[in-house]
Amino acid sequence: MKGTIVKCLEELVTEKFGAEKWRESLERAGIPEWRTFTVLGDVDEAEFMRIMQGVAGAALLSMEQAMDAFGEHWSTVYGPKVYGAYFSARSARELLLNLDHIHEVMTKSMESARPPRFRYEWRGDKLLIMHYESRRGLAALMPGLIRGLGKYYNEKLTARVVGNAVHVQFS
Repeated sequence: MKGTIVKCLEELVTEKFGAEKWRESLERAGIPEWRTFTVLGDVDEAEFMRIMQGVAGAALLSMEQAMDAFGEHWSTVYGPKVYGAYFSARSARELLLNLDHIHEVMTKSMESARPPRFRYEWRGDKLLIMHYESRRGLAALMPGLIRGLGKYYNEKLTARVVGNAVHVQFS
């Protein structure tokens, strides 16, 4: 995965809990203090999950709470700031339905990029099933990201993982 994910997590922890909690998170994850992350640098998924576990421990959160906080921060603060053009969608629904294309376009020229891919299935007009396709197995991050989009677009929606799919219920 790209380092932008870790940079977002670092920004969240530093702003919400302080720089010392970020250092503690890295220490808990077994990441050397000198290790730096760059937006376009590669980060191993297992390393990212260790950092997320370190954040949960340092901030006294469950993993689900830590992932939700990350998702909300990405979708309401970091993403709009760093990837603003993509957040010009009119709704969470529009952005989600364009997410596979966004990943494809953004990473086309990045040699080592392997973004998750999505297939979409509608059940009625209010239930979107996003089939998550990635060897990373990070579908658990999706509900927080999607609920964050709901906050960003001021929409009420719910999201939950079912197998390798995310069920998004629009109100």
